[in-house]
Amino acid sequence: MDIPGYGSYLEPFDNEPKMKFFRKIRESLLTENKTTRYLKYAAGEIILVVLGILIALQINNWNEDRKDQKKATEIYANLLTSLIQDSVEAQRTIDLITLSLQTQKAFISNDSPQYLDGRSQEEIDQMVRALSGAVMSFFPKTGVYELITTNNSMDILKSEKIKSLLINLYDFQYKRYENIDAIIDHKYHYQLGTLIRTRIGQIGEYNSASEFQLVRHADPEKLQEYYPELVAECKDIFGALSTADNYLIQIRSSINELTKMIRQELPSSGR
Repeated sequence: MDIPGYGSYLEPFDNEPKMKFFRKIRESLLTENKTTRYLKYAAGEIILVVLGILIALQINNWNEDRKDQKKATEIYANLLTSLIQDSVEAQRTIDLITLSLQTQKAFISNDSPQYLDGRSQEEIDQMVRALSGAVMSFFPKTGVYELITTNNSMDILKSEKIKSLLINLYDFQYKRYENIDAIIDHKYHYQLGTLIRTRIGQIGEYNSASEFQLVRHADPEKLQEYYPELVAECKDIFGALSTADNYLIQIRSSINELTKMIRQELPSSGR
């Protein structure tokens, strides 16, 4: 058996100067026919060897525990950074979707074109622009979690609660949101978004900070003309978008719970 720092513990002793000394003691005891004393001495020697092995094993375990703790700290730190970024992006998407839902609800509740009477160009642009928030999607950063699962590093994390929340967030909540988001994406690009761009005339884009940049104003007359169709498209997408919004609120709540727990696992300097 090899013990780190000791090599094989059965053979090397005869090669050590001190072992020669103990061997001479054994030979002397046997020569003098002092069997009882010899047995006691032999037992003591065995105990010393066993104690040495146990100490070496304990030191090795301590070293492995330190390595695992260091790796766990690195994992927690990387997870914390990723989750904080996801929390910010989730809230940004929630804000845009919520505004879109509020505007859709107003259109659905006022399904007559007269709802637009007396509104300025700026007001019309703002309402139509708000509808475009439906197209915004949340894209979580899953790289750290995927690396953990690929490398079988989950067992290093001692907190069963954190592991359970991580699995629920990445393998259930994120995937559930992705499914509903795909439905919304299709409905917007091929229905509501197409109506806004080709019929009502407003064209805009979102920059990297999710800020809407207006490229072309909405046509008030076209909006009046296609208002019933716009209301119909709002009714069609409203349910799915509301579900996505609720999923994102739950996701952000789970992220915040996880970040709080992970901070508690990190050294004070890493919180």
